Amino acid sequence: MRNTLAFSLAVLLGTLPLSVLAAQVANEAPIAALPLDQALDTFARQTGLQVVYTPDAVHALRSTAVPAGLEPRGQLHALLAGTGLDYRFVTASTVTLVPAGHPDKSVAAARRADTLPPIDGAEGTPRDLAPVSVQANTVDTLAPSAPPLEATQPTSVIDERFIRDGLRFNANFDDIIKYSPSVTVTSPEGPGMGKNEGISIRGFQDGQFNITFDGIPFGDASDLHHTTSAYFNNHVLGQAEIDRGPGGGATLGNATFGGTVGLRSRDPAKVDGVTLYTTAGSWNTLAGGVSADETIGNTRIFADISKEKSDTYLKGVDDEREHAFIKTLTTLSPGTTLTFVSSYNREHQNTVQGATKQQIDQFGWRRGLTDDPLLQSYKGYNNAAYYSSFTYVGLVTQLGAWTMDNKAYLNTFDHWARKTTDATDDNPADNGVTVYNAAGKKVSTLKHDVPGKLSDSGFHAFGDVLRFERELGPGQLQTGAWLERSQDARYQYPLDLTTGVATGTKYGSTYNYLLRDRTDTFQPYVQYDWSITDALTLSPGARYSTVTRQMSAPVSKQNARVSQYDSANYNALLPSLSLHDSFSDRWAGYAQVAKGFLAPPIDVIELSGSRKLDPETTTNYQIGTAYADRGLTFGADVYYIDFRNYLASTLVNTDVGQQPTYLNAGGAIYKGAEVEGTFALTPALSLYGNATYNEATYKHTDTRIAGTPKLTAALGVLYSSPLGYYGSVMAKFIGAQYGSDNATDGSGNTVFVDDHRLAAYVSTDAALGYRSADGGPTGKGWSVSMDVNNLFNVHKFIGYAGTQSVSGDALYWGLPGRGVFLDLSLKL
Repeated sequence: MRNTLAFSLAVLLGTLPLSVLAAQVANEAPIAALPLDQALDTFARQTGLQVVYTPDAVHALRSTAVPAGLEPRGQLHALLAGTGLDYRFVTASTVTLVPAGHPDKSVAAARRADTLPPIDGAEGTPRDLAPVSVQANTVDTLAPSAPPLEATQPTSVIDERFIRDGLRFNANFDDIIKYSPSVTVTSPEGPGMGKNEGISIRGFQDGQFNITFDGIPFGDASDLHHTTSAYFNNHVLGQAEIDRGPGGGATLGNATFGGTVGLRSRDPAKVDGVTLYTTAGSWNTLAGGVSADETIGNTRIFADISKEKSDTYLKGVDDEREHAFIKTLTTLSPGTTLTFVSSYNREHQNTVQGATKQQIDQFGWRRGLTDDPLLQSYKGYNNAAYYSSFTYVGLVTQLGAWTMDNKAYLNTFDHWARKTTDATDDNPADNGVTVYNAAGKKVSTLKHDVPGKLSDSGFHAFGDVLRFERELGPGQLQTGAWLERSQDARYQYPLDLTTGVATGTKYGSTYNYLLRDRTDTFQPYVQYDWSITDALTLSPGARYSTVTRQMSAPVSKQNARVSQYDSANYNALLPSLSLHDSFSDRWAGYAQVAKGFLAPPIDVIELSGSRKLDPETTTNYQIGTAYADRGLTFGADVYYIDFRNYLASTLVNTDVGQQPTYLNAGGAIYKGAEVEGTFALTPALSLYGNATYNEATYKHTDTRIAGTPKLTAALGVLYSSPLGYYGSVMAKFIGAQYGSDNATDGSGNTVFVDDHRLAAYVSTDAALGYRSADGGPTGKGWSVSMDVNNLFNVHKFIGYAGTQSVSGDALYWGLPGRGVFLDLSLKL
């Protein structure tokens, strides 16, 4: 099997440039005696090696001076002399620190970044077992994403330096991941402005893949989607990892079959200080904030506060956002670390719903909302507010041979909205409000008043993620569980927006709907990483998922005359098997098969009532490779996914206008190939590119699933230097796709057909900056950068936004035009 896998991956990889196989040479520059973390940073920059360690492992340690002329191994050995630490190469370009005299582990086990040995004293500092938790000072070359050698599925890791240097201040996490393979984002209001209107990975839409924060899954209670602007900006994120596969048994979440976007919070900096930052740019954008890093005793603290205001690219949106974040890391003992994280976000904006082609032809690409209070498209009638918080307490410790990682959390989200019946409607003849009394009898009709509705939805989810890990026999055993309860409350009632008075309904109720729902999730898991040889690891795993949804609706969405009380339970055993083979120190391959599962969202019960829909299930097959050298990182994979019980969203006419509902579309097949790589032209200048082919069609048809471009690609040149100039030019190509894949025929039946074609487009972004470690008004350092979004001012349709309620005309999202932003920071 191993020879077969190696041969298959060799065909994928092709012939590697001989230049990247060159041996490391002696370093000419000496390194002075420094605090050990600073010395390791200097060593990494000079040699191009990556050194992996936890900050606590080198705290308060100093290196010895190292003369010039030593080859990297001898230089690192000299740096660590007298510190009680030693090193081990886990790839040709990656080194991990271990206690001096630590017994050797298998190379395969040590190679995995999530199973590195403890490195702080005899007992060691246990590491965070959540995904995306490795701390590293990376090589000088910069890339928007890179495939790690230890991956057992198609994976791209986005480094903190690209998050910091390649994007404007206050970018959202959808901006961070948009250049990665198979990723498509729809952000019509501009980078980091307003809410994202869609994220797609391989054609899986938001809600069909997993998003985690420090290993904790999160998402809106109703349909598992994510309002990107309502959570984390790039100031507080230290890394992102996109897993384009279901993962193993230890991968927790609601929709892992579509992949996982793993966000990791930024750790406190090694050097204390306070930094002021500000942004000014296009569309009257102005933002500012302050971040602070501080060490108090055995606790390190990072805190950030920011505020932003912008008109955004679309007129009438008027977006305002405030964000606060704090993270503390406390070393309770050499074997125990306590983490506290709390984030709060508040955003107000006027909500747009897209525009017709005729409106864009008439008013231009910035068509959003109007200033006319006689129209439904008036910005003063279409308002929304988002409030979110995310807090957790994490404890990582050693319990004998076990490492334990436990996170208890509370996640809250509230969405208040007031809007017209159709915010895209410019025809005053479509106005009109009917007023009903408490008995449901018509009282009056106000022909010229503007009809609307007011709604509020708020949920809080509290839970716990518990992980254990230990060495057992010839491998590593992982086990644990995720437990969560999510409680949600929502209402909506019709409103006369001209007078601000509730109109009542023909059913006698004030509300269109009034409901509460609860979702309980429990996922225990077990996984064993069996080191068959030093190079070959087989990882069988299993996760059991049980989801129970309950709903209590005094006023039902389906029929406001009656109350609705319903519940449903969904269960699945999800086995997985992956094989990881290290063909050499630079080259690895993997193969994986895994089952996936997604319980229908609460909307299915709300809209379908007792007509239960089966859960979605998948079988994922993947094979791929990763290569990493000082001059080249490369990854490639092919995949095939058999999707059963595909729940498709469609619109139906109701008494309160068009409402979404779900239907079982049968099955679908997802298949494709992905490749990405970074080539180092010099130690600071790199060339990045990726290309993907993604095909997603309903079974037994030629109908493509909406929002799935067959082709995507990215190409960029990036320059990175710890001090001095840095910058990048990145282009992303999105192939043609369809905005919808189903419609209602004359008999009222749903038929599957592709419609609302969106043409291919290319968008190019650029960044240029300068960073100094000293100078400026305070003498402690400063930076200045300019970020340009859509450099060539391309105008294309990038998303389908539904239809107008009266005319039935299609609505679209457009690519935001060129935006220029100036970022400044000053260290105090």
